[in-house]
Amino acid sequence: MRLILLFALLFSLPGFSQVINIIPNPSKIELKAGFLNFKQGLSIKTYGDDAELSGIARLFGNSLFGSKEWKVPESKNGAKLIILQILESPDNSSADESYSIRVFTDSVLIQSHTYRGLFYGCESATQLFINSVLTNEIPCMEITDTPQYAYRGMLLDVCRHFFSTDVVKQYIDLMAELKLNVFHWHLTDDQGWRIEIKKYPRLTEVGGWCTQKDGFKYGGYYTQKEIKEIVAYAAERYITVIPEIELPGHSSAAIAAYPFLSCTPNEPKTVPTTWGIKKDIYCPSDSTFNFLKDVLDEVCALFPEQYIHMGGDEAPKDAWKKSRIAQALMQREHLKNEEELQHYFLKKMEDYLATKGKRCIGWGEIVKGGLSDSVLVMSWLNKKAGVKAIAHGNQVIMTPRVYCYFDYPQKLSDKKPTLWMLFLGLHKVYRFSPMANSIPVEKRNLVLGGQANVWTEYIIDEKRLHHQIMPRLAAMAEALWSKHKNFADFRERLNNSAVLK
Repeated sequence: MRLILLFALLFSLPGFSQVINIIPNPSKIELKAGFLNFKQGLSIKTYGDDAELSGIARLFGNSLFGSKEWKVPESKNGAKLIILQILESPDNSSADESYSIRVFTDSVLIQSHTYRGLFYGCESATQLFINSVLTNEIPCMEITDTPQYAYRGMLLDVCRHFFSTDVVKQYIDLMAELKLNVFHWHLTDDQGWRIEIKKYPRLTEVGGWCTQKDGFKYGGYYTQKEIKEIVAYAAERYITVIPEIELPGHSSAAIAAYPFLSCTPNEPKTVPTTWGIKKDIYCPSDSTFNFLKDVLDEVCALFPEQYIHMGGDEAPKDAWKKSRIAQALMQREHLKNEEELQHYFLKKMEDYLATKGKRCIGWGEIVKGGLSDSVLVMSWLNKKAGVKAIAHGNQVIMTPRVYCYFDYPQKLSDKKPTLWMLFLGLHKVYRFSPMANSIPVEKRNLVLGGQANVWTEYIIDEKRLHHQIMPRLAAMAEALWSKHKNFADFRERLNNSAVLK
């Protein structure tokens, strides 16, 4: 009875029963004596006045005071101070994403060795304060945190259904809140070409639109100005944007715009309105290779980061088997089959990207016809392609569909569309690990991380997009960031989070 009374007394104390609702869960939280009461507001101060530090402070302030339904009180007399500090001269080339937060009774100190780490510390502090606005106080504590995986990605397919720049920015904001750091932008596919290429205007004039059965013309694309705007917006939030330019398959929209890219240029070409794998793919001709090099010239100029995703998945070889050009090339280059021809095709583009200081990423199918040393493999059917690539010495990103495809329904009762055979619940996403038991310990460093994917065949608008993403994105973020995971604890933090509502 005395123990019961003691616990009742403790839980009645201000702030004691408060859960530290930070997602993803930090590496270590150590509670201290006392509480910080911020009823009189908060103010932010930086040690240093460089532009990047000021930019982090501005975004932090917007999150706390301006852009949320749940707002922290703004600065008044007696406001508590939040101090942002870089511990040493920052090295922008450093991949260090660790940070610390110290909460005292009169102030908060957020520190990191890098700008990126400091930004993540501010994201954790934002959750800490906004989740506490009803009580206006948080326990004194010390948080130390560092991620488990360096690559924490999210794909958005804008080809099957197009989304505005505002929606893309909201998507990036949500990623930033959860410390995801790679936005994989699927920009070209059979059903739409979504990136302006000035040398080939028909790619968007024709390939960016399709005419549906009722005569309605559907589509859209991003201008190069809008692309630059999104890339800068993401960079400010320490998110790398990786564009995907699909080849040799999933290329019907480009072929509809420029039929010479096909092995059957004289046949009628239209932008498909249906889903599934299309048989028409890029013909391995000199004119196609020159076209793709021209496209990549403009793509590389728009995306300053190191990686370009080149697809390589679901490329049927029927057209190549019938093509005089393809068969002559195979004979000339001593290629045994069409899988080796795809490797030749991709390697040609990969080598061209290398001249521009870029590296190539490809889907798991690229391991079939041969694998070059520098390409990254994104394993999506399962982890087998990734394991095979690791055995070859390549870096991999794991994104197996049974854990990572957010276009799958979240529960069996969610029957949109009914043809989906799988559903992907929150608990299963949370259990995801990019690692595989069959990977030798000495090669596990080749697993860079993982990624969630949102394919939009049946996601037609922003409302449905958000429905498919949340709360699974929070589970994916914690699966990739946190080393110590507990689903029951995660659910409690998720249910008590005002930030992620």
